[in-house]
Amino acid sequence: MSSPFIISGFPDEVSDDLTMQIRALKELGWGSIDLRTVNGKNVSSLSDAEFDAVHRQLEENDIAISCFGSTIANWSRDACSSAELDLAEMKTSIRHMNKAGVRFIRIMSYRIGSPVKLGSSLEPVIFSNLKKIVRMAEDHGIVCLHENCETWGGQSSQHTLRLLERVNSPALKLVFDTGNPVSMLDVRGQQPFSYQDSLKFFQEVREHVAYLHIKDACWDNDTLHYTLPGKGSGKVKEILRLVSEYDMAMPVSIEPHVAVVFHDPSKKASFEQRWNSFIDYGNQLVTMAEEAGITFSS
Repeated sequence: MSSPFIISGFPDEVSDDLTMQIRALKELGWGSIDLRTVNGKNVSSLSDAEFDAVHRQLEENDIAISCFGSTIANWSRDACSSAELDLAEMKTSIRHMNKAGVRFIRIMSYRIGSPVKLGSSLEPVIFSNLKKIVRMAEDHGIVCLHENCETWGGQSSQHTLRLLERVNSPALKLVFDTGNPVSMLDVRGQQPFSYQDSLKFFQEVREHVAYLHIKDACWDNDTLHYTLPGKGSGKVKEILRLVSEYDMAMPVSIEPHVAVVFHDPSKKASFEQRWNSFIDYGNQLVTMAEEAGITFSS
């Protein structure tokens, strides 16, 4: 492995308080953050004054922002009704990102209520919205990272590749989440659809991946359980080995979901459980990455 990687995480899984998020990163010895929520607000909706305070606190603690974890076009938004909100949040995010020197922003490709195969009437709306969002990023030196989450583009590798083709911009790359495919149907061919294979999905989109989210999960009695990395069906070890083999020097970030799930308020845990889970997850990921030949920068 010739190139050092950046290691980061979503410490809002520890606490909504930025001070505690920073403390968790320092406990792990990490100097980068995937900034998503602070004091109950998503980074893409912070006011200028709020973001200035966040950025100042991070700088004082030598923590760099690796990526904005925005809500733009995410799983809670409808492609036909939220374009104006998405564009407004993109405009705000770009202003803050340029101030803080942040290159990446995570986006998605809108809510789907049920499997939507390629060629649906929804596609032109999604492509039109994302073209506008991505063109804004391109004009300001920002890169949008589409996540393979429970939105239109995450339904299969073909959906993802179709999205990249139709938006057609150097400002649109992928963030690949190793755990998401475990719970998502592969919407290709005829029903009944099977669940996705994380490794196969990664191999089919690898050349477009610029960021990696580490998550892992497995099914037990028809219930999805999030696990430590390497303990589930997300093929984390295999994907890390491929990343190392191809020397894909890029940020690698943990989004554990073990103690709490960001988008599921019904899953509760004490602060101690959230803290210990995040620290254990981070340490386990570093060990696995080193075994794969990946070296993280300080």
